[in-house]
Amino acid sequence: MTVASIAPVLLTETIPLGPLLLATAFAFGLAAAPTALGALLTTRKELTQSLYETRRARAAELEAQETSARAAERARIAREIHDAVGHHATLIAVESAALAATAPDPAVRETALRLRALAKESLSEMRAALGLLNSDTTYPSLQELVDRARVAGVSVTLTETGDTPLSPAVSRALFRVVQESLTNVTKHAPGATVTVTVDRASPVRVAVVNGPGDLPSLADGGGAGLHGLSERVRLAGGTLTTSYRADGGFSVSAVLPPGKSKVDGQDSTFGGGARDAATA
Repeated sequence: MTVASIAPVLLTETIPLGPLLLATAFAFGLAAAPTALGALLTTRKELTQSLYETRRARAAELEAQETSARAAERARIAREIHDAVGHHATLIAVESAALAATAPDPAVRETALRLRALAKESLSEMRAALGLLNSDTTYPSLQELVDRARVAGVSVTLTETGDTPLSPAVSRALFRVVQESLTNVTKHAPGATVTVTVDRASPVRVAVVNGPGDLPSLADGGGAGLHGLSERVRLAGGTLTTSYRADGGFSVSAVLPPGKSKVDGQDSTFGGGARDAATA
């Protein structure tokens, strides 16, 4: 195209060599400008994309490093907890077994064996929560949990309805709501009457209601149990509600979906319980 544009001029006009070379160079330069501009734009786009990919790779690398550091720190904390708490739980189990074998009083032997079983179960649950065992750890039934509370002196009744299958995470959350609530009744309202109501429908509903205690509180300070319990229920896809009652008691209720949740196949342990909110 450039040759076609300058050929008529060369054939019809007599132009000195200098201007002719200048005009020819200008024509070719003008024709090549769009190509050069396109190449520059393409190169700029490729450099921009390359810079973006480099930054994204760097960000991914930093995130991976942070994730690895957090995982290493969690593993370290898990080992510390396992070594410290596991040591004491094992000693409790061993000494309880020794007491059961030597005590002359049948009631003392029975209590010692019960303490040994609870220590072993606590150790097993801690290991499961820390990932030292598989996630298929089974929990006692709610009836067994209530029976243990009764043996410990808690006046508690359990009502269960419905038979909808629950996901593992929801089952654990349901168990923990009842367990932590009963634990904290014994701490904050000794002697109180407790009612546990569970409806395994869709959604699942659980309520633990206690009246005022008639003995001094055994609590030795506040805790973060309410926040932990609420987080466990939230991760299972539900909501937790707590409230004080007009008679001086306390109510804990949770609504949970029966199906799959955000943390199926995982578990985490949250300390404390509902009534820790009173002094948190």
